[in-house]
Amino acid sequence: MAQKDLQPDVLTQLLDKLERLVGKVEFGSIELVFHQGKLVQLEKTEKLRLDKPAS
Repeated sequence: MAQKDLQPDVLTQLLDKLERLVGKVEFGSIELVFHQGKLVQLEKTEKLRLDKPAS
């Protein structure tokens, strides 16, 4: 998806959503899903790290 294909308000919304997702992930990933060259979905996978109990 070329930047020229996006309207400025759509691009701003997308960048805001990406920034919010990335800012909250400590351990995990963010995946962008495209269909026929268009971004249709953002997926966030996050791992929760638990401390080991004291022995």
